[in-house]
Amino acid sequence: MFKLYGFLASNYVQMVHFVLLEKDMGFEIIPEMPTQERDFKTKSAMGKVPVLETEHGFLTEANVIMEYLEDLQPSPSLLPSDPFERARVRELMKECELYVELAARRNYPELFYGGERSEEGLVEAKRVLENAVSALKQLGKFDPYIAGAEFTLADIVAAYSFCYATTVTQALYDWDIVADVPGLQGALDATHARPAGQIVAASQQAGLKDFAV
Repeated sequence: MFKLYGFLASNYVQMVHFVLLEKDMGFEIIPEMPTQERDFKTKSAMGKVPVLETEHGFLTEANVIMEYLEDLQPSPSLLPSDPFERARVRELMKECELYVELAARRNYPELFYGGERSEEGLVEAKRVLENAVSALKQLGKFDPYIAGAEFTLADIVAAYSFCYATTVTQALYDWDIVADVPGLQGALDATHARPAGQIVAASQQAGLKDFAV
């Protein structure tokens, strides 16, 4: 049985959680916050979550863990069999992570933690997010899922990249970033409607309540 270390409000933890559920793999979630404490860094060299404990050792970085689980148990498949289409899904995953999630994250201190506004961060993040929207319009198929007819890892990464990015863009830019990409809302809704999606959404909401306390 796998052990998934992390806190439930973390969108990256929930990405891995989603894959474990989709593949019906045995696991338990161990509550853990990221820290630079020595004991935790024996599991996570960078002191980050999520961490997956396997029979062979520990793995970190959500995308690495998700692809490890896909390699370990290819069925049900979350990546296309065709090499080019497989690469296209990975491309979409990186677009969402690097240019949506991480760009929006620059403004988390102000929006979620009461920090001071970074005018430079505000401007730079919006520029990156606008470019990401343009890229998703070009690369996405939304038929009904992001990469086409089949549900893939790109849908999971998108769902848990936009979940907080949308809050950021609406609050700070008065901009509904999802509405700017035709078909994206339908793909996100289809992802959240899956049995695993409903479990993960409830888990994340529970984590947010605990985090607020």
